[in-house]
Amino acid sequence: MKNLISVIINFHNGEKYLKNSVKSVIEQNYKNFELILWDNASTDNSEFVISNFDDSRIRYFRNPIKDDLYKARNKALSHSEGKFIAFLDCDDWWENDYLSSREKFFDDENFDFYYCNANYFFEKKRKKKLYKNYTLPSGRIYYFLSKDYFIITSGVIFRKELFQRFGKFNENYNIIGDFDFIMKISSFSNAHALNLPLINYRVHDENFSRLNTKIFYEEYKSWFDENKKKFKNFDFKENITFHKNRLHFLEISFLLNNSKKNFEIFKKIIKHNNFIEKIKFLLLFFVPKALHKFIRK
Repeated sequence: MKNLISVIINFHNGEKYLKNSVKSVIEQNYKNFELILWDNASTDNSEFVISNFDDSRIRYFRNPIKDDLYKARNKALSHSEGKFIAFLDCDDWWENDYLSSREKFFDDENFDFYYCNANYFFEKKRKKKLYKNYTLPSGRIYYFLSKDYFIITSGVIFRKELFQRFGKFNENYNIIGDFDFIMKISSFSNAHALNLPLINYRVHDENFSRLNTKIFYEEYKSWFDENKKKFKNFDFKENITFHKNRLHFLEISFLLNNSKKNFEIFKKIIKHNNFIEKIKFLLLFFVPKALHKFIRK
């Protein structure tokens, strides 16, 4: 018998995209799954959207109060019955062979989690762009992730036992809980990579991380401060550089969104190492905020 996969979609007021994401799971070529829909106290028509699906594999739960994302994920996870866990954000969707593409590896004990490439879908332009143009690594990928974090949670399938070995998501985070968990397990667990873009990551103006640059920066800084000793112990000089650059990018993004433009911000932009990002930041610095959304695309 095929392994049962628990697919978890957490959402709060997700009616705009929910139908598409649920449909992409229901239409999977791989049929042995349960779909846990965790309604995080929605006040829109999300429940009505779900009621239009008639499928015995759907398990709907409504949380009476709105929890932070990773508390909600952990609650949904506690109801899962599958040997494997897959998360799908409600504004993303899968290709039909997303689950079946890894089926032959599910019984291979050498692999603990599975991930794939993705297409960025830019909603306003209605265009897709391949997420990563290089060959994604398999095995112990911590070192690679510390040079360029290339995993999208909607494209990861975990063995459930990983959550028993390493614990669930850190509920103190609101944005980087997925990143924190995957970095934690990738030092000790083997990944299986698939270069095919089997997920579609929707880029739109309501992406939580884009709307909450302060939280993103503060959480990433907290994580970096806790882990930088680990990089030094492993002599990951280039990895430290990557995380410092990422932290610098998040800091400038936050300052441009939330502070008055001043010379201190300008100096930070000039010192930024990534040339393309520096040019974008300079444009954002010199043009009115009303035009920022056009430059960020």
